[in-house]
Amino acid sequence: MSVGVIMAGGLGKRLWPESRVNCPKQFINLENRESFLQAAYRRASDIFGAENVFLVIREDLKDAVVSQLPKVHLENIIAEPQGKDTAPCIGFASVWIKEKRGDESMVVLPADHLIKNERRFAKIILAALEQAEKDFLVTIGIKPTRAETEYGYLQVGEKLEDLNGISLLKVERFTEKPSHKKAKEFFEEGNFLWNAGIFAWKPTIILNEMKIHLPGLYKGLMKIGKALGTDKEKEIIKEVYASFPKISIDYGVMEKTSSVVAIAGDFFWDDIGNWKALERILNRDEEGNIIRGLVEEMGSSDCILINRENKILGVIGLSHLIIVNTKNGVLVMGKERAHKVKDLVNRLLGDDKLKDYLG
Repeated sequence: MSVGVIMAGGLGKRLWPESRVNCPKQFINLENRESFLQAAYRRASDIFGAENVFLVIREDLKDAVVSQLPKVHLENIIAEPQGKDTAPCIGFASVWIKEKRGDESMVVLPADHLIKNERRFAKIILAALEQAEKDFLVTIGIKPTRAETEYGYLQVGEKLEDLNGISLLKVERFTEKPSHKKAKEFFEEGNFLWNAGIFAWKPTIILNEMKIHLPGLYKGLMKIGKALGTDKEKEIIKEVYASFPKISIDYGVMEKTSSVVAIAGDFFWDDIGNWKALERILNRDEEGNIIRGLVEEMGSSDCILINRENKILGVIGLSHLIIVNTKNGVLVMGKERAHKVKDLVNRLLGDDKLKDYLG
């Protein structure tokens, strides 16, 4: 038996003002179908069965999760008192699953990615699980289609095995988001994959790596593990979580261990990391504009124009701009600045007079 773990507690700062603290990216719907979270839960349920799908969320998002996923098994919601990045999130989920289900192989899935060709995706997830059963740390990397500066990369080495047409590869190193020059080199060299943040392993295996590379975090997780199922569970989780470092699983573990293998994913994947990324998934008009909502434009080109309010957004003679109008805020910026939205949100969060507008 195996389980799927969906990480659904992120803030989604890069898609503000559509994405907000109380309704982050994973809850929004950009293609007039499912939200990112609903799609992730459906895919995981198809692979593992709904009873074997767990969600790690911020405690304050529980009502929103249940609203979007009314059939979710409530006992499978793992609530973090506060967001502490992916290493504590994954560690907490690993302890929880080990205590509740035993040392079952788990696949860690972000809640806010766009995935197509789902049949191929499922096949690759099952291949990753087979390797997790052999006590490997498995990461799924995506074959690049362009020189992308907004993703981290995996440098892969020799092919270790062919898994019925799916390549199992040795991971040489993890790299941070590169410059455009470096991204171009990675793309041309052909031995780099995008880091999709999708992993497979047994709880004991990843926890042992945390014991080696993040001993403080590991000690706290063991304290939480002992408290699960007791009358002090919530108190201990809240107390211990406050002491956890804010650190990613990549930086805290994956970049430091030598036990990682990669499976090359060839399904469509995009993390929609900023507003400009919509150009890769949404249709444009004859002038190259992407328009959603009540928008009237004249003589504009190459713009992304999104209006979520019941009033007209008029745009005249603009080029290469992104305008997003919502109830909680209006964003206007040049396309080349799309990666700066997170910086703006961080500034707003630091201002007591303005942070309420991010709710």
